[in-house]
Amino acid sequence: MKKELIDKLIKTVIAKKDSIPYINLDSSNKYLGWTYDFGLKTPNGEPMRLNLNEESDLFLLFVLASAWSKTGPWENAAYFVTYLKLSAKTDKEYWLLDANIEKEKASKEKNAKHVSETCLGIKARKKVSFRKDYFASIKVLASNWDKITQSLNDSENQNNFEEFIKVISELAGLGAAENKMRIKIPLILRELRCQNAYKNIAGKLCCVPDARVIQACKELGIDLPIVNSTESLFKASAIIYENFGDLYDIPLFAFEDLKEELGLTRSQTEENIEPKNPSDNVKPIENIKREENTSNNIDQPKKTLQDLIVKKGRKK
Repeated sequence: MKKELIDKLIKTVIAKKDSIPYINLDSSNKYLGWTYDFGLKTPNGEPMRLNLNEESDLFLLFVLASAWSKTGPWENAAYFVTYLKLSAKTDKEYWLLDANIEKEKASKEKNAKHVSETCLGIKARKKVSFRKDYFASIKVLASNWDKITQSLNDSENQNNFEEFIKVISELAGLGAAENKMRIKIPLILRELRCQNAYKNIAGKLCCVPDARVIQACKELGIDLPIVNSTESLFKASAIIYENFGDLYDIPLFAFEDLKEELGLTRSQTEENIEPKNPSDNVKPIENIKREENTSNNIDQPKKTLQDLIVKKGRKK
């Protein structure tokens, strides 16, 4: 039944691509990336999107990933990046000054209200708000931007993104408070791959095993490791890619929204879940500590990132 459900889910995602904003598929059903179209219309009627071949928008991709690594509705991060782009606050030098950060914190409620009222498309489930630690994380990105972009360039040249993964995963302050960011690293790689901003990014590095995706995997009978390290993160990503290919984690993210179309009830999906002890319940990944401080270990031989990365020849 697992294979049948997965195939049906993929077909349903393709069929619903014009009615669910985050399913950004083109006419040939190729996934274009989340940042290709936020599902928002700016005040001038233009779609909100990022062009990752432009450095200012590339910077905003990292801001988006960092904001999504913190607790709160996903719409908050989408509106936050929209606010930054529309107000042209993408200059790294601006975010290195503490006075500017304090000014942004003081006006965050007003700015969140304004951008959510003037940009149409996404219907936020809750009142849009900007977390205070969004701004501190931007300073971390701005302070380390040269190192980040150099690691991307080196990784592209080496046909191996292990260096970039190491650099970005070691930066404290990109997660909640002073925590590091881990779970959204595949998102960054996925978006770069979708827009071909950097070459030679293996698809198996590009699937995000967040809380919603993990729950969908459980209901579909797809076994993922507990994500408590960079190694297990990319092992989970590879399993998702094996099942969904260049649709990445999008069908799994959409699963909850498509259950009615799939004709599924809770009991129908639960039969695919192997019985576990009560203590084995998945903890919400919205809690940042699920990324950095999980105590469960995976009982399997240790592998390096190199084992998980497929080397490909550089395209001419």
